[in-house]
Amino acid sequence: MVVCILFSLFSLLTSAISSSIFVSAFSLVNDFRVLVSLKQGFLSPEPALTSWNSSNPSSVCSWAGIFCSQDRVVTLDLTDLDLGGSVSAQVSRLDMLTYLSLAGNSFRGGIEIANLSSLQSLKISHNQFTGGLDWNYSSLANLQVFDAYDNNFTALLPLGVLTLEIPESYGKLVGLEYLSLGGNDLRGEIPGELGNLTNLRVIFLGYYNVFEGGIPKEFGKLVNLVYMNLASCGLDGPIPHELGNLKLLKHLHLNYNLLSGSIPKQLGKLTNLKKLDLSYNVITGEIPYSFINLTQLKLLYLLNNKLHGSILTV
Repeated sequence: MVVCILFSLFSLLTSAISSSIFVSAFSLVNDFRVLVSLKQGFLSPEPALTSWNSSNPSSVCSWAGIFCSQDRVVTLDLTDLDLGGSVSAQVSRLDMLTYLSLAGNSFRGGIEIANLSSLQSLKISHNQFTGGLDWNYSSLANLQVFDAYDNNFTALLPLGVLTLEIPESYGKLVGLEYLSLGGNDLRGEIPGELGNLTNLRVIFLGYYNVFEGGIPKEFGKLVNLVYMNLASCGLDGPIPHELGNLKLLKHLHLNYNLLSGSIPKQLGKLTNLKKLDLSYNVITGEIPYSFINLTQLKLLYLLNNKLHGSILTV
C-alpha cells in the first residue's frame, strides 16, 4: 500500500515537472514566433537583426536586443537601430516583457501596447508614430517609465469632439515615474487626473503640443516630482499656487506660453529649485519676496513678461 502511494506521488511529481518544462518551452516558441512576425514588418532589418534566425527557435535568447529570464523574453531593446516600417500589434503577445524600447528609429503608423502586466519601462520616442494614445492603461499596471517624445501622436476626444487630448486614463498609471509626451500634436485640456500619478519624478508635456486651458491645480499633488517641463504648449491662465507643494522640484519650465496673473508667492517654498523659466508669458506684478528662500536657484528667467523689479540670474 505504501509502495503504491509513493509510486503515485512520484508519478505526479514527474508529470508536473515534465508539464512545466513543456509549457516553458512552448511559451518561448510563442515568443520566437512573435519576434519573427515583428521583423517581417520592419524595413531595413539587416544587418542590425541578422542574429534573428527564423529557422532556429532555441536561439532566440541570444538574439540582438533580446534578454531572457526563466526561458521567457523579458527585454526587447531595439534602440537606435535605424529600423523603419511598422510595429505589429503582435508585440503585446510578449506577455512577460518588463522592458520595451523602440526609441530612435523611423517606425511609422499606429502602435498600441496592451495586456503587458509586467511591463515597467516603455520607450517609443524619436519615431514617426501616428494615431491615438487612448490605450487600455489598466492593462499596464506596473508601468514606471513611458517616453513617447518626438512622434506625431494624436488622441481623439470622446463623443466626436474634433480635437485631440491626453486621455484621462493616464491617471490610472499610479506606479509611473517618468512621463514624456512632448514633441507630438496633442490638444485639448491637460487632464487633472494626471495629479493622481504621485510617484512621478519627471513630467514632460511641452513643445509642439497645443493645449487648451491652464496648468491643472491637481499637479500640486505630484510631491515626488523633480522635473516639470510644460514649455511652449499654449497654456494660459494663472500659475497654480498648489505648485508650491512640490518641495523636491529642481527644474520648472513654463516658458513660451500665455500664462497670466502674478507669480504665486508659494513658489518660494521650492527650496530645492535650481532652474525656473517663466519667460515669454504675460505674467504681471512683482517677483515675490519669498524667492529669497530659493537658495539653490541658479537660473531664473523672466524675460518678456510685464513684471516690475529685476530679472535675477544667479
